[in-house]
Amino acid sequence: MFSFNPLGDGNLAKAEEIISYRFKDRLELRRALQLADSIHQDGNKDLALLGDTVIKLILVKEGLRRHATRGQINNVISEKSSNAYLAQRGFSTGLAESVFANRSQGNMIYPGPMASTTEAIVGAVFIDSKEETVVVKGVMEALGVSWPE
Repeated sequence: MFSFNPLGDGNLAKAEEIISYRFKDRLELRRALQLADSIHQDGNKDLALLGDTVIKLILVKEGLRRHATRGQINNVISEKSSNAYLAQRGFSTGLAESVFANRSQGNMIYPGPMASTTEAIVGAVFIDSKEETVVVKGVMEALGVSWPE
């Protein structure tokens, strides 16, 4: 869990700094950082769905490039795309400070929504970069959600 203050443009810039990517359309980043609430009913859930798929795609591509076995690829995907791991990466990189949270939950960010936000950021970068997987891979590396060395 993480508690925070109300947010502004500075928080978008902070998120861009963390992920080492500057959005062409900052609305995509804003959508990725928006948790569901009474106004934003789905929040970042659509982007999180896309991001989850893109994370797996990039991990599979990297595993194949490295001539990893299917078992090794599946193990990396299981680890790196798990909600627990994605939430931990979101908190440890400081992304939680940039999230637009649900005030009815006391402005707390819980692990599940943090994991979804991490996925949503990957999805937003995928859209903003015109589906450039090389760009998304760099963001995943900045978040620590990349193939292990």
